[in-house]
Amino acid sequence: MTEQGILELIPEINLIESEELRRKSTACWKQVIELGGWEEKGIRNCPLGAGMVTEECPEKSIDHCRRVVRVCQAVWESMGQWANEISHLDHDTLICGAVLHDIGKFLEYDYRDGKDCHSENGRLFRHVISGAYIAKQNGLPDEIVYMVLAHSETQSPEGGKAYQTPELMIMKKADLMCFNLAYMNYPRK
Repeated sequence: MTEQGILELIPEINLIESEELRRKSTACWKQVIELGGWEEKGIRNCPLGAGMVTEECPEKSIDHCRRVVRVCQAVWESMGQWANEISHLDHDTLICGAVLHDIGKFLEYDYRDGKDCHSENGRLFRHVISGAYIAKQNGLPDEIVYMVLAHSETQSPEGGKAYQTPELMIMKKADLMCFNLAYMNYPRK
């Protein structure tokens, strides 16, 4: 997929003010799309959470990623200046972390024979691990790599028990809210 194709797929990347962070974020998306084979399968088919929501759930991973970025941007617009004054909240760290938070899902999950499933990579590595690796490999700052690694709400070292930066805390809340709204209506039984 071309850089332009990625920006059309995820126009929220353009909310990142730093040209360097936009370029590196686009490179991360390009890499996971290629590694996961999503050009052939259709990137919009990547499930929100194989085994967690029903296959009828209209929300897919790409929709979820974009929604989390928009919620983080709305929080920034309503609280950013105040939050920056009291906690040094950084806009580009918040938005870039949100843009990349679930890139590992495109390596963790697969879509085969019309069904959502875990990929071979996903059987070994949760999306937070593979996503953080991709972000680090593409030269993203450690604060953003950490957001990808620690955004999970599970009670695991990389999630629920992780140190919270202001950007991570906001993004985790946005992520959980967006996922739970889909899960409430399409739970896997």
